[in-house]
Amino acid sequence: MLPLQDEVVDRDRPETTFLAYRRGYSPPKDMRSIIADAHRTRCGLTLALAAVDHVVAWLLVAGATWAVLDGPMILGVLASAVAVVAIARQLRALECLVHESSHFNWSRSHRRWNDVLAFILAGMPTGALISDYRASHLLHHGRFGTALDPDRQRYIELGLEELRVHSRRVIAMDLLKRLPSYQKGWIRSLGTSPAYLLLPLLWTVVAVAPTALVFGLPGALVGSLIWLVSFVVILPVVRLIGEASEHVYSGTDTVFDATISNLGAWQRLIVHPHNDGYHTVHHMWPGVPHHALRKLHEALVQHDPDGYARRLRYRTRLLETPRSGMAKP
Repeated sequence: MLPLQDEVVDRDRPETTFLAYRRGYSPPKDMRSIIADAHRTRCGLTLALAAVDHVVAWLLVAGATWAVLDGPMILGVLASAVAVVAIARQLRALECLVHESSHFNWSRSHRRWNDVLAFILAGMPTGALISDYRASHLLHHGRFGTALDPDRQRYIELGLEELRVHSRRVIAMDLLKRLPSYQKGWIRSLGTSPAYLLLPLLWTVVAVAPTALVFGLPGALVGSLIWLVSFVVILPVVRLIGEASEHVYSGTDTVFDATISNLGAWQRLIVHPHNDGYHTVHHMWPGVPHHALRKLHEALVQHDPDGYARRLRYRTRLLETPRSGMAKP
């Protein structure tokens, strides 16, 4: 998006800035066909991955419920602790697929089905209406770095660039201190009717139905508690870590330089599922679907070691100071 020259620019007061950042990167010409091919959507694959996310969540609820009801107490406690984190990861994965749908990356040729399928399989469990999320998120892309960018608004309001990262204990304290305000802002940014926020609570019935069939009413109650703790308590923490790690606005004036890729194994597994960690590639080409992001990133590292790999800002550990200069594979 080209900046409008008559807009107000004040880098010292970002809350008043209305000039979108420059893109800041152009790929080599010989990569044009690779980039074009990467934009092809595969709705069947995305549907299959969403289904796997749900099945894994069901199995986690059932396994933890069995441990609580029929196993020794220590097993029940440990299984429940693992389950609430793992289920939150599955919900985070579904949130990433909501994000994908906002760019029509489920299906670009059947946009209505893109929204319907994404809402049923990903929006309902996480409380997001696709059209409302899209309206907010496309401001983040189209007005990146301005006062209209909802992500930068949260960065400023919560001081996310001021997180102290020198120890796990300090990181945890800083995140928990910001969590209540973050959750309020997240709900506000969705622009969602309060009725839609009830959908994840109603989805609990779907999430624990297999467990209830096997273990009856006790299983339904235990399973519901595990699911709700995952959604209400753990998921916001995982999402906050994810959002706080995606950008560093200060000291930058291009989208490329302000965007951070999170490439560590635990980051990709828990905080940024479905290749959400390849965030720089996503901001350069938002129409590239999740299943093609890693492959395109690797192609850029291979074919543009100076322009892309050496300039890329990335992390391999949680919220560490971003580094630059990725080695050619």
